Amino acid sequence: MLYEEGFTQNREISWLRYNERVLEEALDESVPLFERLRFIAIFVSNLEEFFKVRVGSLLGEDSVGDDEIDEKSGMTAAQQLRRIHDLVPGLLLKKDMAYSLVESRLKDAGVERLEPWQLSEEDRGRCFDFFRDEIKDRLTVRVLDAEEPLPEMDEERPYIIASLDAELEDKFGFIDMPADLPLVLVLPGTRFRYVLTEDIIKMFSDTLFIPFVTLEAYVTDIARNAEAAGGTGSANTAAEMRSALRRRGAMPADKLICDGRPGKKLREYFAKNLDLDERQMFTTTRIDFSYVSELAEKLPESLLRRLSFVPHVPHDQTKDIEGSIIGAVKRRDLLSAYPFDSMDLLLGLLREAAFSDEVTEIRITVYRLASNPRIVDYLIYAARSGKKVRVILELRARFDEAKNLAWADRLSAAGCKVYYGTDKYKVHSKMCQIVTETSGKKGPEKRYITQISTGNYNEKTAAQYTDLSLITYDQEIGRAVSGLFKDICKERIGGGKKADEDFAPLLVSPVSMRDGLTRLIKRETEKGEAGRIFFKVNSLSDKDIIEALMEASCAGCQVRMFVRGICCMLPGVEGCTENVCIVNRVGRFLEHSRVYIFGEGPDEVMYISSADLMPRNLDRRVEAACPVNDSKIKDRVRGLMQEAYCDMNKGRVMLPDGRYARKL
Repeated sequence: MLYEEGFTQNREISWLRYNERVLEEALDESVPLFERLRFIAIFVSNLEEFFKVRVGSLLGEDSVGDDEIDEKSGMTAAQQLRRIHDLVPGLLLKKDMAYSLVESRLKDAGVERLEPWQLSEEDRGRCFDFFRDEIKDRLTVRVLDAEEPLPEMDEERPYIIASLDAELEDKFGFIDMPADLPLVLVLPGTRFRYVLTEDIIKMFSDTLFIPFVTLEAYVTDIARNAEAAGGTGSANTAAEMRSALRRRGAMPADKLICDGRPGKKLREYFAKNLDLDERQMFTTTRIDFSYVSELAEKLPESLLRRLSFVPHVPHDQTKDIEGSIIGAVKRRDLLSAYPFDSMDLLLGLLREAAFSDEVTEIRITVYRLASNPRIVDYLIYAARSGKKVRVILELRARFDEAKNLAWADRLSAAGCKVYYGTDKYKVHSKMCQIVTETSGKKGPEKRYITQISTGNYNEKTAAQYTDLSLITYDQEIGRAVSGLFKDICKERIGGGKKADEDFAPLLVSPVSMRDGLTRLIKRETEKGEAGRIFFKVNSLSDKDIIEALMEASCAGCQVRMFVRGICCMLPGVEGCTENVCIVNRVGRFLEHSRVYIFGEGPDEVMYISSADLMPRNLDRRVEAACPVNDSKIKDRVRGLMQEAYCDMNKGRVMLPDGRYARKL
């Protein structure tokens, strides 16, 4: 087994360490105070997703008696769960300490959250008026007997559950708070003071449960296995996805978290109704941090500006282009590096294509979109202008399933041809292609403008995530992408009908990417000490790739990697990975681009991709890695990678035991 060689670690523990690094940003004095509060919110959101996805899967394996050993750590599912349940309380305690510190500093800076016991009689009256006039009638309230089951709980939002004072039997109160409830009440005064709606509801819960008195009340949140919808091999039609989303709501809970420690009777009630043991019930001081976004909207602009990062203004590349974008890309390849560049270049290209007489077709893969995406508007304009518009829309994009169903309906109604990917593979590749038709000696000739990105077509995240977007008029790449689109639409991808070379010069999963990357790693391995490998990815967990990189290290090849999150490979292990160095950073922008570089100088080969080095990306998804051929663009990508790898401010280096240390 791989773990016996000592240079790998468990992916779940690695992920928890990553999320701890996110939390550490909330303790960094160099980070503006409101941004530190945002990092706490990100930590909480990340942990919630971890339970829905990873813990849910492990519980599923454990429940059926799966004793398979994780080859990178030697642990069974049950052992991994025990380790997770041992680590999470410490992380929550660290989060509570960070939250207390940040709130104290925010109070000193003029932003004060008040607890109910801190309210004056006048402020308490204002809270009651808010509760009575805007909140109370929107709540769904139930009184439950001890033998009565909990109503169905949506894992997307919190609830308030109370223990009630009843003379003859145990009674429990259940409060369902609608998702569109205001989350913050700002109190008048010279200072910015506010109370959270959930605290106000708990404060006046007695009025909801008359004639009972509330003994204790807690905001609670559950997590369910997200794989109940959007599993890799199912729900790739609209009807199947709607059914899968309904099933998700009936899945057993993976964990319960409360903003305090409930008494024995309430814990027993939770355990019975949610089928949880004590290790799956966690305590923290604050659960729901979705209020942070609303708070930002209500803070005076001058105060928010003083407590936040200096506003980042991305560069609009369209201002550098004379004439049309279509004409510019025909002359040279164009690269956008988000968030330093805006998405305006791609959006401008699609806008031009929608109304261009020479454009006959637009094709695009969609995984996640922003709330009000201009990209959808341009696709609809194109369809209404007589262009053929094909949209491969992946319904199984986890947590975006319902949104993507809505986009599918809107695009279809506008005349776009919508495909739902393939039955066997999620379509995770980020590709857009504009097809033009010009007159040739033998009749009309198709030409391709192709865009490949490392991230989603999401205008919001393009301002927050580091990603790369390459637009090229290279016809070899264009024909390969055109063939890939056709195979996805006809569900031929991965079916053995395409040989590796048919998608060249791309590396495509599940057809050729694994073999292509392995072949290039071996090429550098054979160079010995002259070999050079650089990867920037979000995750590294694939056993075969890890072993190939270990062999490269043993041959003397220098392996340098930037791995943002999960990393199952350990660097600097004697006799195995002595020539491997792994770094990462957590900072203002989420590191999201994936870049693969082999060799240096004239021998260098560079790819950008949406694929991480995980079995799911290499074997169970449709991914595409696109070569970067333009020398100036190569220089820019290399410079961006060097800046990320060498960051001495936010950068950390992984130690041989999997822990991280700040760079000195």
